[in-house]
Amino acid sequence: MARIYPLFSSSSGNCTYIGDEHSGILIDAGVSCKKICDALNNNGLSPEAVQGIFVTHTHSDHIQGLKVLTKKYSIPVYAQRTNLKILADNDKVHSLCSLNEIDGTAVDLGDFRIEGFETPHDTPASCGYKVTLSDGKVCAVCTDLGYVTPEISQTLVSCDLVVLESNYDVQMLKNGPYPYELKKRIASDHGHLSNSDCGEQLCDLMDNGVCRFILGHLSQHNNTPQTAEQSAVKALEKFRRNKDYILYVARPEGAGMVVAF
Repeated sequence: MARIYPLFSSSSGNCTYIGDEHSGILIDAGVSCKKICDALNNNGLSPEAVQGIFVTHTHSDHIQGLKVLTKKYSIPVYAQRTNLKILADNDKVHSLCSLNEIDGTAVDLGDFRIEGFETPHDTPASCGYKVTLSDGKVCAVCTDLGYVTPEISQTLVSCDLVVLESNYDVQMLKNGPYPYELKKRIASDHGHLSNSDCGEQLCDLMDNGVCRFILGHLSQHNNTPQTAEQSAVKALEKFRRNKDYILYVARPEGAGMVVAF
């Protein structure tokens, strides 16, 4: 049975494990190696089970633990060519780490097929990942994007489960302590998805037969789990929760949280 573990999901750090106790992959490594290993162990998983680390982009909340993790466990890293160069040039991976390009190419790794899809974000390159498991189940991790492009929408509607960004509440961002320029960047087409943006996409996914969702990458300053959850439920009000759809909210540190699909 396919399983996804949102180990860490917030503006402070992101790391998701997909697989089981025998083998799996990590999407991002945005907290320390120790925290990642502890979180894996707390979920009955071993760092040695990780077949590869797939990097979405090079902001620190997605790569913080990468260098130590690749040094300690010799795990190969996969990313867009632009991001591989950034990682190598800035000493963000171990010098002997295997670096592998994913641009436009599906990667077959153990029981997984992984495909990247570009996301609009304020970095030189950014992507989400669609993962197909050996039983045919498909999931996607799609965070850190200013808006949902047609390509992204087409990718997500082919999934059984989607981790989708629900980063900020519009009013909380507007009235919050961030400087104006940062607020503007977050709300831009290369920033993050708001709760309402997320809700619109959830409705589109439901209309296309996708019914399992995890809300991810919530801002700890401009959102709360309750606010994001209530916004999503309201957007999906014509559907019945736990009958027509299943909705989870990834916490900053999702200790013990696992979703089967």
